[in-house]
Amino acid sequence: MLSIIIPVYNYERNIRKNVEIIERKIKSYFNKYEIIIVDDGSNDNTLNNLKKIVSKNIRILKNKKNIGKSYSISKALKVSKGEKIFFYDCDLPYFYKIDQFLNLLRKNDFVAIDRKNKNSKLIRNKNNLYQFLRHFIGNLVSIIINIFLNLNLLDTQAGMKGFKNLKELKKHNFISKRFFFDIELICYMKTKNIKLKKIPINYEINKESSIRFFDLKNFEIFFELIRVLIRYS
Repeated sequence: MLSIIIPVYNYERNIRKNVEIIERKIKSYFNKYEIIIVDDGSNDNTLNNLKKIVSKNIRILKNKKNIGKSYSISKALKVSKGEKIFFYDCDLPYFYKIDQFLNLLRKNDFVAIDRKNKNSKLIRNKNNLYQFLRHFIGNLVSIIINIFLNLNLLDTQAGMKGFKNLKELKKHNFISKRFFFDIELICYMKTKNIKLKKIPINYEINKESSIRFFDLKNFEIFFELIRVLIRYS
């Protein structure tokens, strides 16, 4: 059985369509599955749209307020029933790799998209200043993470990962609430000697993001990263 975890925040426009797309794809690879969608305190019609597609295979969890992607994933993980977990961003990034990803997940205990792989390629369109800064800061953060944690993986944040649902993992105290669940997961799997199967991709830099460079919340994100690095270094 596969558990798909999808955190979502203010995505009323496409959430129903995207859930239906991913469910159709999952059915071709897994006979048994569940989709756990965590609404992270959305203030638009995301939750109302989700309620219309609830079924025996689709569950909705709701955070009373916007807490963060990491909190939402770990919350769903604790109630998941699948032998394998697949967490995926609600905008379905890297979807052209979904068949390869699901096929590998059936055979491996840890699979992830790797944008920094030597065989990956950044599609260099005419990027605006925001995209340039996002790419630069992302690379800098990746280098810092690997210096401290020696993960042998420059891309820790790609929102498409699958892994074996270890009993101990459900009880693990993840300290990240915002964006660094991925790092904690990778570090945990490393302690269990579970090897990561990396998938190279061609990718673009998103023009939009919930993260804003000049936002006081970035200090909270920065200190959360420091706590994660200290814990696992």
